[in-house]
Amino acid sequence: MRLLSIRKKNQELDQLMEAERLRLLQYACYRLGNRDDAEDAVQDVFIRLHQRLRESSHDIQNLTSYLYRSLANLCISRQRKLGHVSFVTLDGQAEISDSVQEDFEQEFCRISRLLAKIPEEQGEVIRLRFYGDKSFREIAEILDLPLTTVKSRFQYGIDKIRREVRSSVAKYNP
Repeated sequence: MRLLSIRKKNQELDQLMEAERLRLLQYACYRLGNRDDAEDAVQDVFIRLHQRLRESSHDIQNLTSYLYRSLANLCISRQRKLGHVSFVTLDGQAEISDSVQEDFEQEFCRISRLLAKIPEEQGEVIRLRFYGDKSFREIAEILDLPLTTVKSRFQYGIDKIRREVRSSVAKYNP
């Protein structure tokens, strides 16, 4: 009976990974700053989750939330080990021009600087919303927070980023 349950959960996880892979990869890219590291992180989370399903008797209630929370935790852990974040390079993707790659790298650096100026819990909500393409309800489940807390963290973070952008613009356009 347990074997059937494990198979069913593994199939569910495989389907979820297929459906969420690009969003997970994009989210991890913006967390880690490197496409190769992001791909490794997504793969590692996938493998770890398969192992957990095999080894644990505990049922995971919301696999999507668990997957994103696991990826977020792994990215945080890897960032701490590195001590810094580099920008995402898109080498090896011939269809992307140098100017698009340069634009992306500049955008990534700008976004990273802005997110670094706000509290991490606000930045995490913003990343999940924009780069994970998650609804506020999904983010609340992933972070195990009340919906109102998620919405307020998002709003406070966006407001701080807007003030920072306005301040930067004002400095260069007196």
